[in-house]
Amino acid sequence: MNMGSSANPTQDTVAALEAELAACREDLARIRAEEKSHSSDLSLLGRYGNLLLGCTDLAEALQTSEQMLSQLLPDYACTIYPLIDGEGLAEATHLWGNAVVETALQASPPDCLCMGSKRVQRGGSAEAASLCAHFHASGNEPDFATACIPLIAQGDSLGWISLTAPVPPGIDKLQVAIAAADQLALALANLKLRQSLRDLSVRDPLTGLFNRRYLAESLGRELARSQRRNLQVAVMTFDLDHFKAFNDNYGHAAGDAILVAFARMLQANSRNEDIACRQGGEEFVLLLPEMVLDVALRRANEMMQSLLTLNLVHEGQALPSIATSIGIAIYPQHGKTPERLLAQADQALYRAKSLGRNRVEVAADDSDSD
Repeated sequence: MNMGSSANPTQDTVAALEAELAACREDLARIRAEEKSHSSDLSLLGRYGNLLLGCTDLAEALQTSEQMLSQLLPDYACTIYPLIDGEGLAEATHLWGNAVVETALQASPPDCLCMGSKRVQRGGSAEAASLCAHFHASGNEPDFATACIPLIAQGDSLGWISLTAPVPPGIDKLQVAIAAADQLALALANLKLRQSLRDLSVRDPLTGLFNRRYLAESLGRELARSQRRNLQVAVMTFDLDHFKAFNDNYGHAAGDAILVAFARMLQANSRNEDIACRQGGEEFVLLLPEMVLDVALRRANEMMQSLLTLNLVHEGQALPSIATSIGIAIYPQHGKTPERLLAQADQALYRAKSLGRNRVEVAADDSDSD
């Protein structure tokens, strides 16, 4: 009896030890899996950072982010909202994953709670008050969790990243997402600084148009491209009529306001591919790729009419309307090199001024172009 009763505790002890050993093995396997996942995340984050360093513009940085974050956060739907400079809006340019809840394609910073607090904003279907306004929940979705992470670098708010996931498991890799967002924010800040430095070298500080240096680079590039594709290029040169007299009568500050207004008119009447430049003083150039003479003439006359209808006010004082003389030259008819084409357009401009101003003249056919 005694021997039989002593065997049961031994069996129970062995079973308990085996169960404990099995639990330890499971814990060890889980820890190893977590370490492997953590190591993989660190490797991907390192690769992501290196790829961002090589990006040269916003589009490339966002495309790289989509590729890498979809690997880092495969179980989430993700949207990047970069702020659009000067517009106070953020556009959802990159969305991927199976979204549990619809998110707006365009939003303003107040629509995302993380932008006001500059901290991660967590929310979900269980707490309606915690949801940012850019999430459009219908109430028919399965339970979901959200997280919005601000993109902040050097104190500058550059947008945010929003994540959504079903519950369970919810958003359980938030620290990885935050580390990725920090890398993206730094990359966006560097790109913004790089663009600012570039703008200083190629843009006119008063009007924001490109300067003479950029014109020389662009015209050479466009002529080479047009030669390969057998296309025409139009060049328009502008000179504001009687601008010196305007400055003498109204002052240089009013003259600057006129130049800025003229630059805005040029931009408003330009296509995306056109390049508007200020050569200096009251002289401007508009480069129009793939444009024939008839269309260029029509565009020039439309801009002259737009200029005459501008209502100009400076410091509460109404300013008189201004006019411009325009010269037009077409590649290759009027010149085959940047220097020759500009010279021909300038000659047409001088002829317009000598014939009474406020008119358009076309360059003579270039005898050197044959």
